Amino acid sequence: MKLPNIFETPDALVHFRAGEPIFSAGDPAEFMFVIKTGQVDIVKNGRTVETVGPDGFFGELALVDAHPRSAGAVAKTDCTLARLTERQFLFMVGETPFFALNVIREMARRLRRTD
Repeated sequence: MKLPNIFETPDALVHFRAGEPIFSAGDPAEFMFVIKTGQVDIVKNGRTVETVGPDGFFGELALVDAHPRSAGAVAKTDCTLARLTERQFLFMVGETPFFALNVIREMARRLRRTD
């Protein structure tokens, strides 16, 4: 997912080293993330359920349903992530229909894989 440059400011970009936790299941949701470089493992019940790579995103579910994180995220490799606050997420959903459609499609794909 490509983000407008306004979301890629130095304070919005965060860096993690391989093996470093990004968030844990049960944490409150402050951000969703878009991967600029590297890979991130999504971990549920001690098991990697998905590996997300460049231009992929994660952490959106907790912003959508306002519940704590349902899974954890761990940097699989050194990575750079763009983080979006709930406010930025809602702005993108309201102003950019394709952003919203991409998020919905990815959530549906992830849900189908769990069935």
